[in-house]
Amino acid sequence: MGASIADIKNFIQVDDYVGTAGQPTAEQFTAVRDAGYEAVVNLLPREQDNALKGEAALIPDLGMAYHYIPVVWTAPQQEDFRAFCEVMGKLAGRKVFVHCALNLRVTAFYSSYALKHQGWSRSQADALMARVWDAYPNYKANDTWRDFVALISR
Repeated sequence: MGASIADIKNFIQVDDYVGTAGQPTAEQFTAVRDAGYEAVVNLLPREQDNALKGEAALIPDLGMAYHYIPVVWTAPQQEDFRAFCEVMGKLAGRKVFVHCALNLRVTAFYSSYALKHQGWSRSQADALMARVWDAYPNYKANDTWRDFVALISR
């Protein structure tokens, strides 16, 4: 039996069109494709040790569109979020899989995107982030990300 999308670290099926997670393996990306995803958005810089080598070639080989927005953990930028919003807007109505290392960057970005562009309430956005961030208390107290999310959620 092959890999299951549910086995990907911190996988969350947000709605019918968006799934978020930590870094999948090559085999798990096949499961992503088999689950009907048409595009992958990667927020994890390739230079990080936990990044999947060759992901940029693998995803198109599997028949999915690939979008790469490297977000440096210690210095997320407003430009990163703007690029994310642009990509997500272009992919509206398509099934999109968004990942980083642990789904921390992604839930911060996606919750803020949904708050600004999809009519989510603050409680919906906070609940999505809490699903992953609460499991990693060392990151929860990170001022860099708390301040960044406050900035991009305005």
